[in-house]
Amino acid sequence: MSSSSFRIAFEGVPFENGEIAVSDLAPALLALGEVVQAANKALNGSRAEARLKLRATNVGSFEALLSVDLSMLDAIKDMLDAVVDNPERVVAATDLLELLLKAGTVVGGTVFGLFHAVKFLQGKKPEKVENRSDGFTEITVNHTTIIVDRRTVTLLEDFQTREALEKFSEKALSIEGIEALRLGDNGVEASLVLTPRDRLSFQVPTPSEDDERVEVVEREVLLKIVTSHFRDGYKWRFTDGGEKAFTADIEDTNFLNDVLEAKLSLSANDTLRCRIREEQRLTTTGLTKEIKVLRVIEHIPGARQLKLI
Repeated sequence: MSSSSFRIAFEGVPFENGEIAVSDLAPALLALGEVVQAANKALNGSRAEARLKLRATNVGSFEALLSVDLSMLDAIKDMLDAVVDNPERVVAATDLLELLLKAGTVVGGTVFGLFHAVKFLQGKKPEKVENRSDGFTEITVNHTTIIVDRRTVTLLEDFQTREALEKFSEKALSIEGIEALRLGDNGVEASLVLTPRDRLSFQVPTPSEDDERVEVVEREVLLKIVTSHFRDGYKWRFTDGGEKAFTADIEDTNFLNDVLEAKLSLSANDTLRCRIREEQRLTTTGLTKEIKVLRVIEHIPGARQLKLI
């Protein structure tokens, strides 16, 4: 197990005597714990588990000493990592905190952690992102460039981590009377300082059209009717022989008019040969699929019950 500590301090008039309401502190720390867990999952996957623990408090502006414990779940791989340069090496607790909170130095400037980088971006899309040969990445916004570890870029692009960051900012920076929140080591001058004005910076960016990937396929298929609807806004349900039924819009107005005018009679056993359009859309929120029936080519009546007598 690896472990590393940092401090969180709430500053403002309500906290001057070193006290804070549990109803305010608990949601903020739980949300911060979710940030740690999401970041660990993004970097380590299932190879390690991370926990955020409260260790002690100090009087002043309310200050808590927190620690991140990282349990290695693949000990053999971790031992091999110490011998060879394994690109899948487990990110230890100290490294994880540095990637989240701390700012170090490297040739060419200061290296920013995730919290610093999100505050710097202010919800804007970078003008330029350039990977360096030393494992760091330069991010430029408004002609200003910062340097981050390439693993920090992974966290910036991880949707669950960004969601957890937004939740933490909402819980911690909306506490009544808070003027500033400090995160970092013992020395407050080296801490990351957040104010209620920074809440907008931590909101998950809205995906742009450039972030979406769309795949469209048109094909002919046989569809068996499960449920039919003729009111606007209602989708039909079909099965193509697979395990699950699916919904689709029918855009063939001639077919719909024939059914409405009783020129064509449908039953639950009928099958339609159709030309369909499948559209898959991949965004940061996930993968969706929409199916439209462009044209009904053939109506195949289902088997009718035979009269034996």
